[in-house]
Amino acid sequence: MNPLSKSEYEVLALLWRENRGLTAVEINELAEDKSWKNTSIHLILNSMLDKGVAIVDGMVRSGRVYSRLFRAALTPEEYAMMQVKQSTAFAHDQSAAITSLVTALIDSSEINKEAIERIEELIKKKKESL
Repeated sequence: MNPLSKSEYEVLALLWRENRGLTAVEINELAEDKSWKNTSIHLILNSMLDKGVAIVDGMVRSGRVYSRLFRAALTPEEYAMMQVKQSTAFAHDQSAAITSLVTALIDSSEINKEAIERIEELIKKKKESL
């Protein structure tokens, strides 16, 4: 998958946050960047559809026209894993890349106790399933 632009990622984050199908008009209203024109939003959404990160989740009547509802095609976790898998380091040595990633995340000053506990839970579940 080609990398997402800043605008595409912003729309994807909005779709994750709202967790429901949104029309282009709703996306434009809820977006942090209020300077987007309707044509810009449609270009962003069509690009996201092409990249497989958004899907059309139905249609809704809006006045005299029908509007497509857009939804994220993958979860934030799936998106993050795709990003990691596309890295050169991951392609060469998956175990080392995963270890480096977890180390970097844990060493980050932005991580909190709850996040560390969640990581510990995930590791425990994975160990039990092996």
